[in-house]
Amino acid sequence: MATAAATVVSCNSNLSSYTINGIVSDSILNGQTIYLTDMASRDVLDSAVIADGKFEITGKVDTAFVGMLQVRPYRMGFIIEKGNIDVELGKTDKVSGTPLNDEFAAFMNDIDSLNQIFIAKQQEILDKGLSKEEASAEWDKTQVEFIMPEINKLFSHYYDRNNNNAVGAWTLFNWDLAPEPLDSAINLAGDVLKADPLVKLMQQRLELYKKTAEGQMFTDFTIEQPDGTKASLSDYVGKGKYVLVDFWASWCGPCRGEIPNIKELYDKYHDKGLDVLGVAVWDSPEDTRKAIDELGIVWPQIINAQQIPTTLYSIQGIPHIILFAPDGTIVARDLRDEAMKEKVAEVMKTVK
Repeated sequence: MATAAATVVSCNSNLSSYTINGIVSDSILNGQTIYLTDMASRDVLDSAVIADGKFEITGKVDTAFVGMLQVRPYRMGFIIEKGNIDVELGKTDKVSGTPLNDEFAAFMNDIDSLNQIFIAKQQEILDKGLSKEEASAEWDKTQVEFIMPEINKLFSHYYDRNNNNAVGAWTLFNWDLAPEPLDSAINLAGDVLKADPLVKLMQQRLELYKKTAEGQMFTDFTIEQPDGTKASLSDYVGKGKYVLVDFWASWCGPCRGEIPNIKELYDKYHDKGLDVLGVAVWDSPEDTRKAIDELGIVWPQIINAQQIPTTLYSIQGIPHIILFAPDGTIVARDLRDEAMKEKVAEVMKTVK
């Protein structure tokens, strides 16, 4: 692992030195500590105190990998590789000085330029004076027909140029690819990229996703509840009924927005054989309980699950709603809004 090489085997004569020369534009951060972390493991590799808007971090590295600089409220990604790396951290982030970081900077500049085009497109729609519903529909169409193709074209361009280095790892990690295209892209990577910690992390997530894909049997998990009891997914799933499982958190706006849709399905189909289960992740039990009361949630909950189920099911964002069949197989994943209602209505027609 590149991280291990950078942090543990620093006495190896094959390792090369790097120096990060940093400028922080926000003067309020003078005296604060800035941390250098490995983006894959999130381990802290080093730190420095910001003085007069500057800092310096030195270290050793054998194979370039993606790192992060973090000092609240700022953070930026870049490539940790041999040489002198110049960074500017603040309202705008800049990196230069080494070959891969120059390539990384070019990529980020192209992303910024593309974002400006998207903002202009959005403004064009707003200037038309459409109703809220019409504007939303046109923006959705613009995203499908223009924005996503342009994003994919840009990411594909930089991945083709960097499919055997750390810039390619950052590209894959931030490219919003579905599991199948992501698997294909990783298969096209060179040996260096396949060995990158970020890519290995994505491969692990892909394997977990395949194990919990539609048509697969559910993967069980058990969570200790605040009252000392234990609650398992198998307490609810695989018991002879369809079960809609909502992985959510109290602080998540979209999660709260789906509750009325879930309640509609619960009220309509619960007496006909549909069970609903909430699994509160990435949240404190106190905040979960408060949200349950505020939102009027009446279906059972497994709380304080944290990252256990999201890791097992390779869930990267919430809400993530999964429909399980009576025998425990996965019918559909990542259901939302109308698509969720249509899928539940479809399967409930088969219930006698």
